[in-house]
Amino acid sequence: MGKLSTLLLSAILCAGAMPASAQWTATGTEVPSLAAFDTQMRTLMTNANIPSGAIAVAWDGRLVLARGYSWNPGPNDSVTQPTSLFRLASVSKPITSTLVNRLIQEGRLAPNDTIGQYVDLTPRPGTTADPRLATVTVRNLLEMLGGFGDPATLGYDPVFRDRIVSQGLGIPLPVTHADVIRYQSGVALSTNPGSTYQYSNYGYKLLGRIIESASGMPYERYARRVLNPAGVWNLRLAKARVEERAAGEVAYASGGQGTSVIDNTSALRPWEYGALNQNTMDAYGGWVASAPELLRWMVNLDNPSSPRAILDQASLDRMFALPQNQGSYTPGDYYYASGWSVRDYGATGRTTWHAGSLPSTSTYIVRNRNGFEIVILLNRRNESNPNATTNAMDAVVWAAYNQVTSWPAHNLFDEVLPTLMRDGFD
Repeated sequence: MGKLSTLLLSAILCAGAMPASAQWTATGTEVPSLAAFDTQMRTLMTNANIPSGAIAVAWDGRLVLARGYSWNPGPNDSVTQPTSLFRLASVSKPITSTLVNRLIQEGRLAPNDTIGQYVDLTPRPGTTADPRLATVTVRNLLEMLGGFGDPATLGYDPVFRDRIVSQGLGIPLPVTHADVIRYQSGVALSTNPGSTYQYSNYGYKLLGRIIESASGMPYERYARRVLNPAGVWNLRLAKARVEERAAGEVAYASGGQGTSVIDNTSALRPWEYGALNQNTMDAYGGWVASAPELLRWMVNLDNPSSPRAILDQASLDRMFALPQNQGSYTPGDYYYASGWSVRDYGATGRTTWHAGSLPSTSTYIVRNRNGFEIVILLNRRNESNPNATTNAMDAVVWAAYNQVTSWPAHNLFDEVLPTLMRDGFD
């Protein structure tokens, strides 16, 4: 089994041995001892009819598996490579948390700083800011304790109300971050800050703006400054229009449509290309990356004493600490920390993870406490039940992991990623 071996069953198809509907391609270095990951990914993708998927697995800080998978590619799909780019959706949130905690480490931000120290919270005309808004802290935002509510409590998600914001402010589409903040600053909080967990994309939109204010540079540029020295080069922000798709990025096709929010037409656009505005999702759902590049950032967090460490031990402890509203804690129980889901087992370590989901996008990352780490990226989801896709990815992780009897000694990072350095950010 040579390096970058490719299983092209399509060759068999051309010979007429199989029906055209059974096209499966796997790219990247095949690792026999980790074949369970290939098997599990094939089962997931074929059962759910997902055209593109990628996986990257680390053991003890080493990249031991990087694979790209293709199933029944459509006319806009290409053969998925291990380094193919995928939208990350909410897996962007732990990246944002990493950046915020780096600013705290640098002394340019403090957990108890309030939003208003960095962001203009002037409400739209005819409305009044909730007085509690002035008390919302950076830590509240990180831990989803800002009091902004989620769709279950508000009946909407503020970051996906572009047309309402446009109409409420009397401005044309597309709306900007500042427009959404101005509109939402006139909406009452649903709970007292610091008291109640409510998943909030809007809170992470605010964190993106806080990063910009505290760093003195755009969100993406500060991310480059932090991640490039750690060898993480090829992350970029998603674009709303299909023609702006990055080179090497997979195609998305949810099948859903909505009225455009990226211009003032009433045109119907696909959810993933204009019915939602990817251009304003940066800090809460806007990153695009390959699986191995994302894994390189994750394993960097394992070694805070390294000269190239993004975060020191104090910053990591802060990022994974119990949230402000947490009372007593039983080791191993779940909680949401600063941009991460966590189970803390005390002396035996923490397992941390996050999932992401947007139309035609499903992502999942896990940092297990024993040195096993994994990234799974897909270009489809179950649009009627997105959680089903997340649950299926979780099942892949543990079904494959439990079949591994020995871990390889190799490290594929230098083999898989060096060419990406030329595409890096400044």
